[in-house]
Amino acid sequence: MKIIEIFKNDLSTILKGMNIDLEPIVEINKGKDNGHFSTTVALMSAKQVGKNPIELAKTITAKLGEKDYYSSIKIAGPGFINVEIKPEVLSTIILNIMHEKDSYGQNENKNYIINLEEVSANPTGWLHLGHARNAVTGDTLRRIWEKDGYEVQTEYYTNDAGNQVNVLAVTVFVYYLNMIGVEAELPSVAYKGDAYDDVAASFVSEYGDKFKDIKFTDNQILDPQVHDIFRYKSVAYFMEIIKDQLKQIGLEIAHYSSEQEMYDHHEIEKTLALYKEKNATYEKDGAVWLRTTDFGDDKDRVLVKSDGTYTYIVPDLATHRIRIERTKADKLINVWGGDHHGYINRMRAGLALLGAKPDILDIEMVQMVRLVKDGQEFKMSKRKGTAVWMIDLLEMVGKDALRYMLASKSSSAHMELDIGLVQEKTSANPVYYAQYATARCNSILNQAKEKNIEPKIGKTHLLNHEKEIQLLVTLDNFSELVRIASKNKAPQLICDYIQLIAKQFHSYYSEIKIINENELELTQYRLGFIQSILQVFKNTFDLIGLEVVSKM
Repeated sequence: MKIIEIFKNDLSTILKGMNIDLEPIVEINKGKDNGHFSTTVALMSAKQVGKNPIELAKTITAKLGEKDYYSSIKIAGPGFINVEIKPEVLSTIILNIMHEKDSYGQNENKNYIINLEEVSANPTGWLHLGHARNAVTGDTLRRIWEKDGYEVQTEYYTNDAGNQVNVLAVTVFVYYLNMIGVEAELPSVAYKGDAYDDVAASFVSEYGDKFKDIKFTDNQILDPQVHDIFRYKSVAYFMEIIKDQLKQIGLEIAHYSSEQEMYDHHEIEKTLALYKEKNATYEKDGAVWLRTTDFGDDKDRVLVKSDGTYTYIVPDLATHRIRIERTKADKLINVWGGDHHGYINRMRAGLALLGAKPDILDIEMVQMVRLVKDGQEFKMSKRKGTAVWMIDLLEMVGKDALRYMLASKSSSAHMELDIGLVQEKTSANPVYYAQYATARCNSILNQAKEKNIEPKIGKTHLLNHEKEIQLLVTLDNFSELVRIASKNKAPQLICDYIQLIAKQFHSYYSEIKIINENELELTQYRLGFIQSILQVFKNTFDLIGLEVVSKM
């Protein structure tokens, strides 16, 4: 049991014995002068029992004093209760960590399934920085939710149908023509950049100049069979690259779905038929409308335009219907760019009209990243070929730095990523600062091993230095931090926690001589403490997707 929970349970028992119906709130104190934990239960419940808060606080502290956990219990201000925990009790935190190891911080099973679309990038080029932020946000949330006791299924929706794929086919075809010596101009709407040289070269390798006489328009190669070859093979080429690049930043997605397959299997027609069966549609001005206002949308939505073409919401509703049926998930969550905010209500309404729970879908909005290098902004413009490709960033700063920085700020806020900062080997770089702490932990343990000093884990009063107590209280709070980060969809809280542990550890390291052969027992317990700190670093790093560093 966590130490903070011992205090909460004691308070609950005391309050129940006094017929006070109140869930106690306990806070970790930051300053050393007010003890380790504080509570406002006397203030919150005084009116309920008709007592002065100070008088009630005195009653509560007297009963707390009967317990054997507390070295100090004090009343402050108008009725705050501050407590200090005995060092030998706090040392059991180390026992918990080293007993649970990789499972430390794991919360109870929720028996709840989240189906998560971690990232969905059009297969029309390499992944860029915006895709990287979506991917890291999604994958970090997945790790946090699993740590908090949820089952998480991962998805990737492939937008491999529609005009953007036709534009891709023509783009690659023009690059191909130029590569075999046929002069051709890119259409006004086309993709540009090195990525298309690479895929065009694969067509030259396979087909030579076989297609040199074929003509094209802005979004169509005029031989349908050739168009399909360039369309399908270009999509397949980029999907393989996308999967490889996702793997390079630590994503292993379980299920890939295809928009084109949905059309091939007539899922659009099935979805429209279901809406008609449920009397959820009507015709007006030659178009087919969906009654989304029945479930809180600001207006009904057109599904089929008067010319017979589908609106953009139709394939989205169909694919979400399929996800619900296939996965049996309690919740669908998509990680999308920040420009989709107005899309949530209409999607929820559309799914509710199919019989789904009105809140079945959540959208995690991820804002853009402004990339800075040498004081200058890198412009991101995919269609001009000047995108900031994720693979380039990986080569410049590495997976750990990229993942950490992209997870370190709320996804709902625009962020600035300073490449120069994350390449620094100083404490100003939060990734270096955190990983340097793990290197120091490993160095201490290796030095002890060389001196044949074994770490000791057990209940002890010897770990009583102020900085040891501070660190122990912080480590004890890990599972609660996981719960809060999970509930608020806030990966940045894990990054903040990593920085807090690193700061407290570096301060401890600079002040305390950990290996002291003249105080062997204390040294052994301190080595056990270092092992527990390193374990919590590992567990927190796992949530962000970082590696524990042994040497720097």
